[in-house]
Amino acid sequence: MRRLPPLKAVRAFEASARHDSFVAAADELAVTPSAISQQVKQLEAWLGQPLFRRLPQGLMQTDIARSYLPRLTEALDIIDQASRAITSGQSNRTLTVTCLSSFGAQWLGPRLHRFYANNPGIDVMLATFDRTVDLETEDVDIAIRYGVGDYPNLHVEDLGADQLGVVCSPDILNDPARPLTSYADLAHHTLLHDADARQGQLLEWRGFLAKQEVAGIDVTRGPRFSDSHMIILSCLAGRGVMIGRSILIEDELNSGILVAPFGMPTQSTLRYRMLMRKGALSDPKVAAFRNWMHEELGKTPLLK
Repeated sequence: MRRLPPLKAVRAFEASARHDSFVAAADELAVTPSAISQQVKQLEAWLGQPLFRRLPQGLMQTDIARSYLPRLTEALDIIDQASRAITSGQSNRTLTVTCLSSFGAQWLGPRLHRFYANNPGIDVMLATFDRTVDLETEDVDIAIRYGVGDYPNLHVEDLGADQLGVVCSPDILNDPARPLTSYADLAHHTLLHDADARQGQLLEWRGFLAKQEVAGIDVTRGPRFSDSHMIILSCLAGRGVMIGRSILIEDELNSGILVAPFGMPTQSTLRYRMLMRKGALSDPKVAAFRNWMHEELGKTPLLK
């Protein structure tokens, strides 16, 4: 009959010994340093032996800990490998992609059926949320982001930038009581705002109109939305005019249910980028999705 110590306590000690730090171990295992310390004390009590000397300058492993650590690491690795072998059948089929909800709803989601048609052996898990994911620690294969950020230690591929312009529904454009024939006519229409756009940016009315050299428009009025998809829905319903982003409303412009009376004259300073772990393209499902994304955007992916 096996005499096994508490597994949580073993994991806490193994991580602490590898890092020589309760704080780093807590970060790895997503618990508090005090929880790690208590679990290590539990293991020490179970063994009847001290594993660390707790000194003012940090932790020092005892001789027992130094001999115990490699065996525990090997045992945990064996458990991990055995578990992965059982779940690999499903995980090898599933590709997890994260993006902003606006991009998922407006661009990626409506096109995924074309990816499935050419890649029937791959299931895409599309996670749409605004928070930043950690590709090194979270179960995400590809992240699609929109911004100007730097992404160190990741494989990054540029997907392009939006063209921006004033966009509205045909009903607003054809309203004889409030013609929309010049930027000055915006004074007679409701402005729809992206609540996340910073003042002076091109996605914010003040910054966009300054770029067009237009003055005299009250840009403080109008409803604000924290989700670009909601702005588009409001615009489609004829509730006002928005600063349209070409990639998000490509289908709506092509079908005529949204119109850009002055064209899409300005390129956004923000860009779409596809982020992966370094070496991720060796996974066939990651490479397949990456190549498909570039093709859908009319690009030729770089050879890697």
